[in-house]
Amino acid sequence: MEENFIDNLLKKPIWVAFLISWLFYLVGLFLFSQMVWDAHTYQSDFTGNDFDSVLSGYRRVDMVRYALSPAWILVVAIVIWALLKFGLTISGTEIEAALLFKVILLGLLFISLPYWVKSVWFVLIKSGYTPDEIKHFFPGSIVPILDISEMSESKIKALSNINLYHLGFILFSAWALTKNSVLSYFKSFMLVLLTYGTCIALINFFCVFFLS
Repeated sequence: MEENFIDNLLKKPIWVAFLISWLFYLVGLFLFSQMVWDAHTYQSDFTGNDFDSVLSGYRRVDMVRYALSPAWILVVAIVIWALLKFGLTISGTEIEAALLFKVILLGLLFISLPYWVKSVWFVLIKSGYTPDEIKHFFPGSIVPILDISEMSESKIKALSNINLYHLGFILFSAWALTKNSVLSYFKSFMLVLLTYGTCIALINFFCVFFLS
């Protein structure tokens, strides 16, 4: 049933996949920024005099993020499309450009999951949390098993990108490529891993070792 559902989505126009990916990201972002980072949470860490003004500033930033969210999804999808297209070209594998783009858009659902996971955790499960707990909560990543007490924020965030969500994207994309090309699952997995996965690894390697 799941395969038929995804196959049907991949047969629909690109805008359908984009709309699904964007709305999933936008709703998760909204829940996290409005319900986890609510007024009470901000106030618990506030030491100034005009909290309402500061909160208004935070909300304006949130609105900008919501407005830019479609562009964010498109830019990320285009970059990943270029990486996978390069890998497919090198391997001599043909796949329709629009179909590949739809695969990536649907795969981005995995990468957007952290906002949902964090929102569910802090809104429905955890209570009495602090801003620091939110900032250092990286479910599904390698951060919880590391000693981050001496690390900078930039390094912690970089390491948090080594997570199950990127792995989910790789596994899903490899599966979709296998379904729609002559590649075996192993070759599809290696192709996505060596293009998208390598790019993510290099970016975060730079952040860990060269950013303070």
